[in-house]
Amino acid sequence: MNGKWSLLAVTAMMAFTLTACGGKSGEPASQTSGGSEAQGETVTLKFLNISEYLDSAEFKAFLERFEAKYPNIKVDPVSVPHEQYINKRNIMLASGEQVDLIWGNGVEQFDAINKNFLMPLDDVAKEADIDMSADFGDFKPDKDGKYYRFPIQQNNWMLYYNKKVFDDAGVPYPDPKVPMTWDEMAEVAQKLTNLSGKDKVYGMFYNNWGMYFYGYGSQLNNGKFYTDDGKVNIDAPEFKRSLEWMNDVMNVRKAAMPIAELIQNNTDFLSYWNGNYGMVVGAQWYAQLAATKKEQFPRDWKAGIAPMPVPAEMAGKHMNWSSIDSLAIPKNAKHPKESLILAKEYVSDYTLSTGALPMYTKVTKDKYFENLADALKDDDITLEQVTYLFGGDPDVVNVEEKPVLGAPQEYESTFLDLISQYYTGAETVDAVLEQVKVKVDNAIEEQSKQ
Repeated sequence: MNGKWSLLAVTAMMAFTLTACGGKSGEPASQTSGGSEAQGETVTLKFLNISEYLDSAEFKAFLERFEAKYPNIKVDPVSVPHEQYINKRNIMLASGEQVDLIWGNGVEQFDAINKNFLMPLDDVAKEADIDMSADFGDFKPDKDGKYYRFPIQQNNWMLYYNKKVFDDAGVPYPDPKVPMTWDEMAEVAQKLTNLSGKDKVYGMFYNNWGMYFYGYGSQLNNGKFYTDDGKVNIDAPEFKRSLEWMNDVMNVRKAAMPIAELIQNNTDFLSYWNGNYGMVVGAQWYAQLAATKKEQFPRDWKAGIAPMPVPAEMAGKHMNWSSIDSLAIPKNAKHPKESLILAKEYVSDYTLSTGALPMYTKVTKDKYFENLADALKDDDITLEQVTYLFGGDPDVVNVEEKPVLGAPQEYESTFLDLISQYYTGAETVDAVLEQVKVKVDNAIEEQSKQ
């Protein structure tokens, strides 16, 4: 998740607490044994994470449960605002400052792997009674056959829509099981758009994150962000087609806010909930926000969910942009075994308490689906829909959400820095993609010399 994408995910998850996922209020969600780690010499773990997590009431409650369960493990949280997180993390790790556990999204953790900041988890996982090859479903090694990331969750993307906007425009709701094609979504967005009057209604909402521009292309070429020789592939015809689709929706159909206005107004993901947008493609945190409407995001309209749109070539397939948030242990960690124990409890207890489904297979999914469906019942969203879209469909086709291998941080930031020039008409799409390719290929080359 680029910086803002991560902020979206964590801020939204912070807002939603399914207390039933953790049993009675104040009880841990998992029942893993404390074992010998609950006794013995006291150690203190420095845990670097973004403030949107560490400053939340859910995390503070989790920390009390964790330290009660493992009295010899104390946690020193290092809370950093997400917009400052990568710079702070890189400075701390490059300087050799001692850190025991760090959080990151796919881009951020692969950036740390490529910078040689992290230790492999394979050996320490055995000490902590964790099977990296079996306990997280179809999770593959990260580099050279070794695991460097302890997975938290895989994001599940879908289409969210405002039923009132559809009703006002006389447009039928999206099918709950059969996805629209992107071209169909563009047509529907145009029908929903009403720019007259004081409050404009756009048929489609988007965020200024990479996947909203190139994600259609990722579905077309199975997330091939790199060529076979490790160079940038953003100029591939599939990605160009994706960018041109967004230009059609934004600048031809006028069914999405112009990018200059979006950036100038600092429009963020929360803006979707003001009721002036028909549809948005988003991950599970949008449902978590929908479930907390009475406390945090009051609204007088009902939300709906459907599979995310797909290219015409994939019509009828359930597809997902796959991205994994994770925890990792820096090479200079003093207490790697205890760090992995904290990681395991964080995933199985804290993550559930925020309303997200962990990848850890020892956590039961059924109760999670039931609780989320119950929280969304006022929107007439069913258990069947929740199960299908939030990780219960074994046939879903997952493709890479964003580039995570060579120079991933530079890849994403360079793309976002330049893409607005195309959507404002300052540059052609070919010129922008060529500039991105040249700059990021240079970054990949420099990275290979390290």
